[in-house]
Amino acid sequence: MADASPVAQLREELALHGLGAESCPANDLLQVMLDVESGDVRAAARSILDAQAAERRVERENPSASPALPTPTQSWVAWCARAVLWPVSFLGVALLWCFRLVQRFSPQRPGTDPRGLTRYAQDPKASALRWIHEMELETNGSVLRDAASFQRVPLPPFVAMSYSEALRQSKNEIRILMIVLTSRVHNEHDFFCKHVLTDPHLVRMLHSPDLLVWGGDISDREAYRVSALLEATTFPFVAFIALQPRRSRSRGRIVPHPTVLSRLEGSPQTILSASSICAHISDVLLPRTSAYLHELRSERRLREMDRELREEQNLAFENASLRDQERVIRKRDENERRIENESQRASEEHKHALLQAQKTQWRAWARAYLVPREPDLGVAPVIRVNVKMPDGRNLQRRFFPSDSLEQLYAYVDTLDVHSDDAPVSMPRDYAHSYDFHLVQTYPRRVLSLENIATLLQDVDGLGPSANLIVESSTAHNMDEDEDDDDNDD
Repeated sequence: MADASPVAQLREELALHGLGAESCPANDLLQVMLDVESGDVRAAARSILDAQAAERRVERENPSASPALPTPTQSWVAWCARAVLWPVSFLGVALLWCFRLVQRFSPQRPGTDPRGLTRYAQDPKASALRWIHEMELETNGSVLRDAASFQRVPLPPFVAMSYSEALRQSKNEIRILMIVLTSRVHNEHDFFCKHVLTDPHLVRMLHSPDLLVWGGDISDREAYRVSALLEATTFPFVAFIALQPRRSRSRGRIVPHPTVLSRLEGSPQTILSASSICAHISDVLLPRTSAYLHELRSERRLREMDRELREEQNLAFENASLRDQERVIRKRDENERRIENESQRASEEHKHALLQAQKTQWRAWARAYLVPREPDLGVAPVIRVNVKMPDGRNLQRRFFPSDSLEQLYAYVDTLDVHSDDAPVSMPRDYAHSYDFHLVQTYPRRVLSLENIATLLQDVDGLGPSANLIVESSTAHNMDEDEDDDDNDD
């Protein structure tokens, strides 16, 4: 409905009140009513409905006044009357079109912007930006204090925001809000803008961190609303708002509340001159508000310090909690690793103990069933074996030539096993490995375990007698590595 023409909006408004299309006046009459009511659709609709209600009331009060069927004479008279009045009707329509053309090309009415929007359809921030821009164009000044604006006249630091935002910012930052309202139709508007708002001393004072400056023209919606709120009657108009102590009815204690401190309105050459405004700020406004505003700022700084302290304490507590959690997690991981290592070590010890038990059982079995019986003295042929143990003992024993090399190894491996009459079975799932080698002394030759099933009579160099040395597998492997290195060299 916002995009429809005013005439269409008026028709929709009449339709909402029960006025059908057959009873609705023509577009020209609707436009005339809108012009009479200054574009107010509701007021125009109310006037049309009141007029039609009055006509219906007259018809009810004078039933005889209802038109009867015209006679031929009356029809002829009516036709003559229409012929006579036609030029007058034509002149009325022509005057209406001329009125519309004059209205279209006339200067902009107060309360509207160049886009044709009423002040009730304007964006407050856009209006503030436009007002600042127009102020800069009229005074050849600049609100911003940057390198590009050094050649221009400095203006007060007007903020480009709505009045409510400026009031909220002044409250949050504990600053004095200065309101500047102007009216372009006022005779001294140009003097106020070009001589008062551009005064260097006033501009320097308004750049104080204690002040926040907002302004607007009452032709805009926001500034018009602020003028009504502050009860401004004469323009230019200046007001100052700041936080002041006031007892709260809901809280029952003194709380800071935005309060209008002072209003200045009158001629820019007397009351609203730059010197008068500066004197009012320095002699009246700041002494009145500085102590309380300083107290509010101190309280805010203390609250901020308390908040920062609490945040630091919370952060330290969180860090300590994280460290405690990490310590607990690390301790738990260490316990889990320790338990896992102990479990693994127990498992390995169990496996080792089982292996040792199987090895002991195998050695007992080998002593009973694998080690051959020693031939009697005088029996020939035999092989005499002299075995030198790692602990220095020398052992001698006779073997049959038909005995195997494995039986010789089993003999050496079971020397410390005592024979028992109890039968011993061979352990299941066990493959015995010898942890030593038998080596011939001269020439040095290792009786390899790879040919462990070889008969003693088939072993080269063993002969009727042999001298053997028991070497551990670790020393034997080291000797083999040294031999490999020598061969590589």
